[in-house]
Amino acid sequence: MISISPIHVPRARNIPYMKQHLQQIDVVKGVAIVAVLLLHSFTRKELEEQYAIFHIWQAVPLFLVVMGLNLGLSIRNKPQHLQQLYTRKYFTKKAARIFVPFFMVFILSILLGLLWEWLQGERVLEFSTYTWVGVLPITGRGNYFITMLLQSVLLLPLIGYGFSRKPILTTLVLLLLEVAFQVWAAQFAYFEENSYLYDAAFPRYFSAIAFGLWLSRVVWQPFRWREFILLAGLGIMAAINLYLLEYGELKLESVIRPGWQAQQLFTFGYAALLVWLAIKLLPNFSNFIPLRLLAELGKASYHIFLVQVVYFGLANQDLPHLANVAVPILLGYLFYRYEPQLLFGS
Repeated sequence: MISISPIHVPRARNIPYMKQHLQQIDVVKGVAIVAVLLLHSFTRKELEEQYAIFHIWQAVPLFLVVMGLNLGLSIRNKPQHLQQLYTRKYFTKKAARIFVPFFMVFILSILLGLLWEWLQGERVLEFSTYTWVGVLPITGRGNYFITMLLQSVLLLPLIGYGFSRKPILTTLVLLLLEVAFQVWAAQFAYFEENSYLYDAAFPRYFSAIAFGLWLSRVVWQPFRWREFILLAGLGIMAAINLYLLEYGELKLESVIRPGWQAQQLFTFGYAALLVWLAIKLLPNFSNFIPLRLLAELGKASYHIFLVQVVYFGLANQDLPHLANVAVPILLGYLFYRYEPQLLFGS
């Protein structure tokens, strides 16, 4: 019989838990970014045949649950003050992590696009009003996630503040706002012509953020059956909903726009269960090569994601799946490792 051991990490005296790093989180992000590349490589028919709704299609929900988890860990045992949420230090930190890599890829995509159009005679550069909300000049699959990430910079501090003060009330507000947005968007004709704005709407994932926030409360707790039963129950119900939405007769077009029905309040419990299992079953740190490689990819996941947007804006989906995975990973990881040198020189 397999037993689940509690997390144990030796820590220095007076160092809060939030200062410690969990390799499991990076591993989950590493798995998720590989899933993103596979998702953008396979056709929908291939994904359906592989029951990808339970693995590859969970890439974005995994990222959003982890986003909530990291938010919860960042505010753990740290007093939150409304007037200190949006400081210069906060925006400088976000600029270094999010905006600088984005602008570097933005400029590079323009240069690459000009070169591509000159050599191939194919128009690939495109500028529109969406450019101002994060759409790259060469845009490919998944660009909407960049726009969501930009929204998160403004919304996450407020969500974290609310959760630190009133966790249950904040959770209820997040759930209600997500449901209200989904119902409103399904009835609002504006999104018929502007589907990108719906795809990139951060409120669609409020409940995933809420799941992550609550997971942050149990990360450092030993295994508890009550906790497991609750998460397993939510995860199983979510898995059933995923199956019925993709392969059964369950349809929610009246409240959720088609194409995104498998990513909503009643399905995110599955991704939350996967994250919880990763945290509880995997070690906090391991030199096991596959885990270390996935953790490295997780750390570089944003850079890999930016590169893959441009890559899939140029590459044909019919290219070998190995190339569609290996090329963005290699280029994105090199970008992650050498970004400081690119900016400031050696």
